Amino acid sequence: MPTIVHARYALRAGAPAEDLALCVDGDFIIDAGTLAELVARYPAADRIGGDEFALLPAFTNAHDHGRALGTLALGVSDNFLEVWLGRLAALPSIPPYLAALYSGLQLLQSGVTAVAHSHNPSDWSQLPAELPAAMRGYADAGIRVAMHPPIIDQNQLVYAEGQRFLDMLPAELRNSLSGRSKIDLSADDYFAALDELYSKYHDPLRHRAHVQVSPAGGQWCSDALIIRACEWARRQQTRVQMHLLETPYQRRYAYKTWGLSFIRHLDDIGALGGWLTLAHMVWVDDEDIELLAERGVGIAHNISSNLRLRSGIAPIAKMAAAGVKVGIGLDGHSLDDDQDFLREMRLAWTIANQSGMAAADLSAEAVWRMGASVGAEITFGAGAPLGELEIGALADLVLLDLQAITGLWAPEDYPSRELLPAMLLRRAKREHVRHVMVGGQWVIRDGEHAHVDSNDVEREIWARLRFEAGRPTSALDDYLRAFYRAWDADNRWI
Repeated sequence: MPTIVHARYALRAGAPAEDLALCVDGDFIIDAGTLAELVARYPAADRIGGDEFALLPAFTNAHDHGRALGTLALGVSDNFLEVWLGRLAALPSIPPYLAALYSGLQLLQSGVTAVAHSHNPSDWSQLPAELPAAMRGYADAGIRVAMHPPIIDQNQLVYAEGQRFLDMLPAELRNSLSGRSKIDLSADDYFAALDELYSKYHDPLRHRAHVQVSPAGGQWCSDALIIRACEWARRQQTRVQMHLLETPYQRRYAYKTWGLSFIRHLDDIGALGGWLTLAHMVWVDDEDIELLAERGVGIAHNISSNLRLRSGIAPIAKMAAAGVKVGIGLDGHSLDDDQDFLREMRLAWTIANQSGMAAADLSAEAVWRMGASVGAEITFGAGAPLGELEIGALADLVLLDLQAITGLWAPEDYPSRELLPAMLLRRAKREHVRHVMVGGQWVIRDGEHAHVDSNDVEREIWARLRFEAGRPTSALDDYLRAFYRAWDADNRWI
C-alpha cells in the first residue's frame, strides 16, 4: 500500500517549501503535491507526518570508518594526525559485523541513510573476510553503504625518508616495530578480493550497496597502484575514494617528491576525474581548485576530524563557489564523539564562512545540498537517485520535530520560508530526528530503530572489548613530532 509522507515545511534541493506531501510506493517516490492533492489521488494510502514536522531528504555521510566507537573511547586521544595514526595499530578490535551494525544504527538516528565506509582492517591478511561481514552489518542495520576496501603499498610508518626516521629511534624501539601490523596483502590479491566482493554485493539498481576501490592515501600509494585503482573503477563503472592533503606534511610530501602539488601530479597520471572522491583536502593549493571543478572530482569534507586532529580548515566555500562538488563526512570523529550529522553540517557551515568582506559565502541551502544530494552523488555517483524529494527518487526521508526545534523562539507564523533553511541548520540536532525512511521502509520510528535493539548491540560490543582490549603506546609520539618538525624547518619545500 502506498504511503503519504507530509509536513508543514520541507527542504527541496535545500530550498524551503510549504505543505509538501510525497507518495511512496515500494522503494521510490511516485508522486508529489500538497497533502490535499495526494489524499484525493491516493485515498487508501497510509499517512504519516503533520504540521509539527519538517520533511527533508535523508543524508549521506560521505566519509567514515565505521569503528562503532570513537578512538578516544578505545584509548587513543586526539593529536596531530601523524602522531595519532601511530597509535591506531594498537586499538582494540571490534568484530567487523558488530562495528558496522552499530555504526549504521548511530547514523540512522542522525538522519543518515547512506555511508561511505573506509574500512580499517583489524588484520590485513583477513581483509577479504572482514569486508563481507561489514557489508552484512550495514545491511542488517538498514543503511546503504559504499564500501571502500583500502590498499597501501608504501610509506606505512612515515610519508618519506623512512630510514632517517628509523635512525632516530633507540635500538629497542626500532626492534619493536617489527611486531607492528604489516601490509601483507599484495595488489593482485587485493584486486581479486575486490572483484569477488563487487560481483556479490554491488547493487547499481536499488543502491543498497556499492563496492568501490580505495587507495588509502596519496602518500601511502604508488602511482602504479593509484592508476590501477582508477582503471578498475572506470571498468566497473564505480568510484574511487582516497584520503588526500589532510595535513601540511602531506602537501610537503608532494613537493618533496615531484616538485609540484598533489593535485597536479594526480592529473599528470590521469587519476583525476568524475569517478574520484578525495577525503579531507584541507591543504589544497588555491590554484588547483578550478582544476578539481573542471575534472568533476568530489570532495568529502570532515570539519570535526580536521579540527580535532589539528589538521586545519578546508576552503570549502571557495571550492563550492568554483563549482567543486563537496559532501560532508563524519570520519567517525565528530566534535562531540556522537556521530551527530546535523551538528556536523552546522559546524561546517559556521566555520566555512570566514572573516573578511571578500571571503566566499556558503549558504545554508548549499550546506543542506552538501549533506543530501551532493553527498550522495560523490558517494554513489550521479546516477543514484538519492538525496532529493522528487518523483523518481529513492524514498530516503527524514521527519524532524519542528516544534522541538523552534520551541518558544518562534511565533505561530514564523519562521518565514526564506529563513527556514538557516533556522533548521542552526538549531536541529540528532535528538530532533523522529522518523527515518530508507527505500520506502521506516527504520527509525519515534527516534528508535524499528527492528534492532541498539542496547543489545552495545552490550555485545563491550563484552568483546573487555575480552580483547589492549593499550595503545605513546612511545613513538615524540620521535614522530621531531621527524616532521624537520620538514617544517626545511624551507626548500613549501
